[in-house]
Amino acid sequence: MSAGRPLFQLRKELNSSIAQLENDDLVDSSSSMVNETHTSEYLTSAIDTSLEHHQNQGKFNNVKVLTENDKYVVKRLTPDLSSLPLNEEYLEGTVDVFLGKALVNDADHLYIWDYQSTQRNVNFSRVPLHEESEVLSSPPKCLFTRPSAVDDSTQMFLDNSAGSSGGICIIHRKNGQFIYYEDIDSINNLHLQLSKNKAHTLQLNLKDDEVVKQAINCEPAGIVITTSHERLLFIAIRDSTGRPHVKVKQQLIKSQRGFFFHSLNAYKEIVSLKNGPIVGRGERLLYMMTRGGDLQTWQLSVGSHSFKRVEINIYEQILESLQDLYPFAHGSLQILGSHPLFSDTSSAHLILSSIQNDKETYYILSTILLDEKTNSFTIFSTYRLNTYVSPCGDNKPKLYIPDYLGTEVRHMTTVFVLFSDAVVLTQVSSNLDSTYPLRRKWEDIVSFRDDVNVIGSGYSSDSVYLIDKKIGVMEVSLIEREKSEAEEDVGFVKSHIDQAIYFSDLSPSPIEFNLPKELSLENDEVEDDLKSASDEIFFSSGKYIPPMLNTLVQHLSLRVELHAKLLKFVEENFNYRISPQAKLDLLERFEIMNCCLKLFGSLEGSSELTEVWNSVLSSTKGNLDMEILVRNHLDKFPQIFANFLAKLTNESLSSRSLAFKGAAIDLLDNCVYEATLEQGEKSIRYGELKLDPLEISRDLPWFVSLEGLKAINDLFFDFKFSLASPTEHDKERIVVLTKILYYCFSQAKLWFKEGENREKLQLHQKIEDMYRENHVNWVHVLFEFGLQEFSLQIADFYHDMESLVETLEQLDVDGSQETYSQYFNKFGYDFAKTLFNYYIEQGKLRDLFNRFPEQHELLVKFLNSSKQYGYVSWIQEILDEQYSKASETLVQVAAGKAGIDKPIDDRQFQLSIAKLTALAEDNSLDHESMINRIQSDLDIIDGQNDLAQRINEQGIKVAPRFLETELNNVFNQVAQKLKNRQSITLDLIVEIYTMLNNTECLYCALKLLAYEYGILDSETKKILISMVWRRCILAEADWAAVADLTQTAFYQVLCQYFDEELYRSGSPLPSYQLMCDKSVLIKGYLTSKYQQYTDNLDDIEGCFKNELKAVEGLGKIFETRVKSIIGSANESSGNRCAVNYESSIVEFH
Repeated sequence: MSAGRPLFQLRKELNSSIAQLENDDLVDSSSSMVNETHTSEYLTSAIDTSLEHHQNQGKFNNVKVLTENDKYVVKRLTPDLSSLPLNEEYLEGTVDVFLGKALVNDADHLYIWDYQSTQRNVNFSRVPLHEESEVLSSPPKCLFTRPSAVDDSTQMFLDNSAGSSGGICIIHRKNGQFIYYEDIDSINNLHLQLSKNKAHTLQLNLKDDEVVKQAINCEPAGIVITTSHERLLFIAIRDSTGRPHVKVKQQLIKSQRGFFFHSLNAYKEIVSLKNGPIVGRGERLLYMMTRGGDLQTWQLSVGSHSFKRVEINIYEQILESLQDLYPFAHGSLQILGSHPLFSDTSSAHLILSSIQNDKETYYILSTILLDEKTNSFTIFSTYRLNTYVSPCGDNKPKLYIPDYLGTEVRHMTTVFVLFSDAVVLTQVSSNLDSTYPLRRKWEDIVSFRDDVNVIGSGYSSDSVYLIDKKIGVMEVSLIEREKSEAEEDVGFVKSHIDQAIYFSDLSPSPIEFNLPKELSLENDEVEDDLKSASDEIFFSSGKYIPPMLNTLVQHLSLRVELHAKLLKFVEENFNYRISPQAKLDLLERFEIMNCCLKLFGSLEGSSELTEVWNSVLSSTKGNLDMEILVRNHLDKFPQIFANFLAKLTNESLSSRSLAFKGAAIDLLDNCVYEATLEQGEKSIRYGELKLDPLEISRDLPWFVSLEGLKAINDLFFDFKFSLASPTEHDKERIVVLTKILYYCFSQAKLWFKEGENREKLQLHQKIEDMYRENHVNWVHVLFEFGLQEFSLQIADFYHDMESLVETLEQLDVDGSQETYSQYFNKFGYDFAKTLFNYYIEQGKLRDLFNRFPEQHELLVKFLNSSKQYGYVSWIQEILDEQYSKASETLVQVAAGKAGIDKPIDDRQFQLSIAKLTALAEDNSLDHESMINRIQSDLDIIDGQNDLAQRINEQGIKVAPRFLETELNNVFNQVAQKLKNRQSITLDLIVEIYTMLNNTECLYCALKLLAYEYGILDSETKKILISMVWRRCILAEADWAAVADLTQTAFYQVLCQYFDEELYRSGSPLPSYQLMCDKSVLIKGYLTSKYQQYTDNLDDIEGCFKNELKAVEGLGKIFETRVKSIIGSANESSGNRCAVNYESSIVEFH
């Protein structure tokens, strides 16, 4: 057997798509293999085929590769031991590479087999360990011995003589019986009485409470045993001539128990026995280490007295070397074992120790250099293991250095540390020159499952062997190969990722592929290695991925399953270590591959879909075909898939057959819903990876694009309108499309919302508009098809309050009341405000105020949330008897500019209610002011109603002087508004009044201005009053021809002015200066007032200039006439006030 070469490697036929033609047997095997798409079956077939290939060449063996990387390979060497009738509670075992045999024993029987056997059915030698009437409380310690014919020279004992028949030593732990059989084969399956005839026995004479703990074969010298009293016994099994002769040759260390005090000093516990070099015929060195740091070198001799060559204590110096960096070493340092570094010298040893803090146990490897002449040592180097930090408890780790058994010294020495549940491998420098840079080359770990129980071990010059009670022998072998300068080492994390992906399902494996939970790793390194592993699968570049299989579907299916295992590895090892972005990147790769895989099946069932796909693919830049896309360019798949969906719906979708549309929806079901949303987003993103929904990628999700969303939405409605009588399957299709649309839009909205400045993107507005215009209609379709339950579920899940309300409102009122209560409790105000807003928009005010009295608090909160609800919130305020607040609300809604866009009748009603509610409160200055404000608006409304009645019913026409002006155009538009019962502003009412050919209308305008209550600013009011008096003057075409002043409009308006005492409201008397005021010509005023009615503002300005010019044309002398008319009017009214004609001011009491 070549221990250095892994049996698992890619076969030649998997490295070339054309090499399959080279061997018919392999072609048949490969064909049968790829009929299955599961990774585990494929990889298992790959290994089995490789082993069959060896068997065909006469090289059959029982090797099964369990895992490998570029540094080591782990194999199972024999069939499992589960068929053996062993008591699993008491088991021990060992491996002897010299003989090529392994043994396992319980308290009843010993089984021995050739672990390198090339036989299909491995034979076991069975040796009984006691009489049938006896019962042993613990299994004996069993050791292999060398064949007695082997020369005990140094070379012969180091050479591997696998296959030689050796002997066996059986040491009963409690009764101290030592049994030696020279030849294993001679006692195979013999009855104990017969085998005793071939036994060489010895009684160790143990104390009553003393038991055998350890034993080591130190041939050619003999066997060395430790006991629970920490005695060290040297047992010879042959005499100096090589004949069997068992005796206690020497007690090397006496009992460590005191004479008076039977307690044992724990620091005297012997923790390690290791063989040294053979130094002569029948002589060998033994290294012994205690827990307290005593290291002794014994020279064992079968023919003479054995003696101690070196004795030192390393504890204090190792403690001193650690305390600066690890202060907790004091009080926690334990020496666990030692191992010589080189086979030809005893000067260098590796010491394994441990220190412990509150959370972790650190394992330390210290290299010491012995000076036998001075009986001293120095610590050369110290390393800490990084990959294992769990406490070892009573199962002390074992230290193995395979290079020790080799014949050449290498630059780097590989060290194996065997724990109960793992093997740690690390390389340390073999160069003991202090000027040489001390660096570990690498460290790695092979972990075992919880049900693995290592009961024995052994090692060779390049491997460590382990025995599991069920699996049998496992070999961990080093891989030595030359690397090119450009080739980089595979990182630790990447190595374990690859093992988990490609080896975890090969067979029932003892390997735990997940990393130790306590392992400390750099996040950046982990993410880089995960991306590298993903790249190899995604782009088909990994060394374990064949370039091609029989079909693209099989090839892609293999990669999908591999990537799923990668994500599973992330879940179990890095879920809370790596960034959400790294997880989302890996998930996206899986979803793209899975979507593409499902696409194959959908295209197979429809030639029309295939035609569209091929058309899109051929038009893609680079002229991709399906094989190139799938094998090497899946990164281009998302855009190609979006283009494909767009082409499905862009090319006269309505003219396509119903079968085509159904096939297109089934494709979306398979590729988007199942492959992406269910298997990707739901199962992996939120399930395995436990990502928060708010954790989003740096880019839009790959399945979200404007063209894709539009295509799915178009297909939804086109399919709906194509159905004359929908089947259950059609309804299922509609539900699937609805789910796809909702999820895709929700992901898009979340992505735009969470990113800085993303909502400013044009794409955001387009997607938002598409959603707003369609989402309620999706629910309407569900309801139309009798799918109310799905409608509720979807709207509920996506918190689409509008659709939820729309659906609920379609349900039976009596039966849905409890459902409403559930949603009030679940969504609270978000649901309430949507429902209340729906009632307002639909005019369902009775439901708004009466249906949910228990939600009164939410309703009030909603109505107070915005002034836009004021036109209904006052109702609730009246119901709550908050009359003052209701009055204020109605004023805010209907008075002044706030009510100008509302119909005049609605305003009048609302203002009337406002006045009544104001009157319902106690009188105060504030309420009086409010009532005056309301009354002013009511007066204006009355004025507008009067104006409309005069124009529409009385038929009063516009004055002739306006007919050919732009003001007549304004008049016509305003008159239409009056006819339509639309509200107009006070200044326009005044304007239109003064344009009518009627004296009464001029006074009405003046009266409105007199009683307006702060509605107009002072400047506007002055302009309007000036205009009214000016138009009173201009009502007479020729003042020179006026014979009777009492017949003029100016005089009649003044009479009414004095009769109704308008001066008490602050309305000024006319004056020549006032009537000639040019403020009316201000651009801002003209623009704000007339722009909505005409673009010819210059013509409007011209009209006012002509009016001013006409008044100015009457001359300054006309001012005297104005005062005269004022006096006459005042006199006709009974001179109830005094007029100051110099200032044109009315003085009154």
